[in-house]
Amino acid sequence: MDKDIHRLHHAVTTILRALKIAETNVQVAHRELAFVAADIQTLRYVSRNEGCKLSDLAEHLGVVPTTASSVVDRLVERGFLRRDRPETNRRAIALALTEAGQIAFARLESEELDTMKTMLDALPEEDRAPFITSMTRIADKVGTG
Repeated sequence: MDKDIHRLHHAVTTILRALKIAETNVQVAHRELAFVAADIQTLRYVSRNEGCKLSDLAEHLGVVPTTASSVVDRLVERGFLRRDRPETNRRAIALALTEAGQIAFARLESEELDTMKTMLDALPEEDRAPFITSMTRIADKVGTG
């Protein structure tokens, strides 16, 4: 079992390093838009949970609300996010992507999907479905949403 854990550790850290390099040095939208990881995760979460609260975002990011608020402030200032006040509770703040945010996130996601295709292309056809199933199981088990 120890040998398997070390092999998995090597594989995961290698893939994460390759993805980080691709994200910051290769891919156009990531570099052009100058997003940090928290920006990308925020855009992804808000795109899938339009109208979410800041506290929901903070929990998803695994940070305190003041840190999430700083990320949101930066993205609002850059025109990618907006804060709405729902009619049902004028004191609450609901987060949503602006049109520019939707366009930027679509570009980011497209590049990420291209990276996923590259990963799958590294596997023989018969290994792809089991790989996706395993990765999905792991994500479901360790993910926070």
